[in-house]
Amino acid sequence: MIKISMGLLDHQDIDLVGEEPPSFLEVENSDMISFHENVKYDLHASKVSNGVLVNGSISIAYDGVCGRCLKEFKGEAANKKLCLFIEDVTEQDLDITEDLRTELVMKLPVNCICSNDCKGLCHDCGVNLNEESCSCHEKSDEDSPWAALDDLDVE
Repeated sequence: MIKISMGLLDHQDIDLVGEEPPSFLEVENSDMISFHENVKYDLHASKVSNGVLVNGSISIAYDGVCGRCLKEFKGEAANKKLCLFIEDVTEQDLDITEDLRTELVMKLPVNCICSNDCKGLCHDCGVNLNEESCSCHEKSDEDSPWAALDDLDVE
C-alpha cells in the first residue's frame, strides 16, 4: 500500500520513490501478457487548497506475445506524467494505492503488439510477414471478387 502522511504533508512536500510487487496490479498473468518485474513509482505530493496534488510517474515492464505475429517481446506500461488531485482529505494517512493502480492498469495494452508497423502473419500460409514475404497475397488479389472494381472508372 502506498500512503501519504497528512500530518507530515501539512509541514512539507513529500517524495515517494519505491517499488511494489507485480501483484499490486491485481492483473493475472496470461498467455499474451505476464509480469515478472516490480511496479516502479516516483511521486511528489504537495498540499494544495482543498486537497492533495500528486505528480510523478509509475511503470511496469511486461513480457508480451504480439497479437499480430505471435512473437514474444518485452514492453512497458507507464504513465510518465501522472497527475492526481484528491479533494477533501479527512484521513490521517491518505491511501493512494487504488488511484495509482487504476492509472497503471489503464496504460496496459488491450491487445499486445510488438510494434506499430508489425505486418503480422499471412492469413493463408501463416508465414511471419515481418521476416519474409509470401506469394499468397498476390494470388488472393487476383481471385478477389472486388478485383473488377479496381478497373472501374467512376466520374
